[in-house]
Amino acid sequence: MLGPTGVVLTAAALAFFTYSLAQRASASTKSAVVTIAYSVFYFIASPTAIIVNKMLMKDYGFHYPVMVSGLGQATTAIASAVAVHVFRLAKLEASRALSPRTLLLIGLSTALSLVLGQYPYLYLSVAFIQMLKALSPLYMVLFLFLLGIETPSRRIVATVVCLSACTAVASAGEVNFNLVGVAFMVSASGTDALRLVLAQRLLTNLKMEPFESLYVVSPICVLWMLPAAIALELPTALRNGSFAILAQHPLMVVAGGVSGFLVNVSSFLLVKRTSSMTLKTMTMARNGGLVLVSALIFGESVSTLEAIGYSGLLAAFGAYTYFKFTEADRARPTEAGWPAMKALITPSLSTSPMPGNRRPILGEELTRALESERLR
Repeated sequence: MLGPTGVVLTAAALAFFTYSLAQRASASTKSAVVTIAYSVFYFIASPTAIIVNKMLMKDYGFHYPVMVSGLGQATTAIASAVAVHVFRLAKLEASRALSPRTLLLIGLSTALSLVLGQYPYLYLSVAFIQMLKALSPLYMVLFLFLLGIETPSRRIVATVVCLSACTAVASAGEVNFNLVGVAFMVSASGTDALRLVLAQRLLTNLKMEPFESLYVVSPICVLWMLPAAIALELPTALRNGSFAILAQHPLMVVAGGVSGFLVNVSSFLLVKRTSSMTLKTMTMARNGGLVLVSALIFGESVSTLEAIGYSGLLAAFGAYTYFKFTEADRARPTEAGWPAMKALITPSLSTSPMPGNRRPILGEELTRALESERLR
């Protein structure tokens, strides 16, 4: 058995292979191969990061989720800086149009989703956590509507309600239910959905490269995490001598940092190659595999009721994804939404003046981008 470190090294080798393939691939002949390679990369990197973090916090006793999350983000910030400045894998062009407020919002939502997403592993089983992550589409639909990006149809609302109902069934079958863990997981899913929606609205139309996005967002994410780590975890870690755990297991520390970097790269590559909805679909498929691995290999309990709930959840999510894709061609930009939410993400993206000394807000830039894409 490879173990966490071996799996991380394997994922790193696959990362190098997929990126090299992407640089040399012809869009007409190798597009499918590159997409499949990115997908395999994500399937390896994402579960590896989850399992490594779980082992570091729960099995090795380093119970500090903010620091564990920060380890992956700090590694991502350093590695992306090396990729940009040393290997010249990306040019810093599109990111210059982003305002500081935009970067702070994306960094904050990313930090919250990462930090809150670590705490449930201290209270819940891996299988149950994957069940609760199925609430993400519900949050995404809500945020997409509030921010005026799109208005969900009745079919989408129905499938989202079905998703929530199946999640409730799976929750009822949880043999290790913990209210604190569930609260953390619901919060993590909500902030992660907000992160994806913000990325969709603020970054996609700028056509940023994956390494450029990581180079810009990761350091800000670390800065958001730093005060939380100092205030909430550092005093306890120093008092209990918990850093000795890291000194005793240096390979696990390396595995935690590298796996965090790899999952960030793989998710950005896949979203860039396909779409955020494709990533979400693959995440659900990955979660199903992780549930089976947790039950068969790690011996975690999965009740019959959980199995029924997960089956219904998977079917509902398949319908949700199908409806989303079939309705995509009919989708049009909308100015609907909650003004208070929209006001938070309307930074100027252009330095050229407009009539009346008015700068174009983000919604206008997004509308133009979508219209030009539709008319091609």
